[in-house]
Amino acid sequence: MNKIFFEKFNNKSIFCIFSESNILRKELVVMCHGFRSSSVGPARTFVDFSKMLVAKGYSVLRFDQPNSGNSDGDYIDSSFNEWVDTIVYLTKNYLIQGYKIIFLGQSMGATAATIAAHRLPGRINCLLLWVPDPKSTFDKDPNQIYEEGGQKYRGTFWQEAKDLNFFDCLKKYKGKIHLVYGQTDKYVDEDLRKQVVEQVKAQGGEVMILPGQDHSGWDAEVTEQVFKTELELINQIS
Repeated sequence: MNKIFFEKFNNKSIFCIFSESNILRKELVVMCHGFRSSSVGPARTFVDFSKMLVAKGYSVLRFDQPNSGNSDGDYIDSSFNEWVDTIVYLTKNYLIQGYKIIFLGQSMGATAATIAAHRLPGRINCLLLWVPDPKSTFDKDPNQIYEEGGQKYRGTFWQEAKDLNFFDCLKKYKGKIHLVYGQTDKYVDEDLRKQVVEQVKAQGGEVMILPGQDHSGWDAEVTEQVFKTELELINQIS
């Protein structure tokens, strides 16, 4: 069953889709989309994986970040700080209902989810990180307006992401981690990917590298294997 609604936060209406399984097990996967994306995920991966999870007894929350998708605001005003705050706010609504929470994030959504988990210590059971961008380097002027894929944004988005320190938050996370990277990611350079891989392994997490795959838009067969692997992992901790 899908419930579509708007959640009011920070004077904005946030578009949400809550998919509840008929198997009432009070376990929820919160899906956090990436930069210039929405609650459907790249190539509808969030939609497709949500259906699989619900069939196996997990509930799923998908949402559009402020200024993205169907939520209020203009994309040019996107704030990474607000992204993190929104994840924390929405998650708390389900924690108080007794749900066990798993975060799944893609790209900057994975970065934001990791930082949000740090702000909810001991409350997030697992991090499923698809191609996180650590943003430990910053090469844009925060006072300038940029354009990518037909959408304008301020450099402050990336400055905020850098300042929130992905690596520091990742190192302090105590739950289960599963990391996925494409072998030929065009947005996260090889050195940064290696740093994330090494840190996740040092914390006992699992890593999946997809041969010949880019940052997003993975081949359908490869994507299906990612889904199966993720599902096996969360079944182990549920």
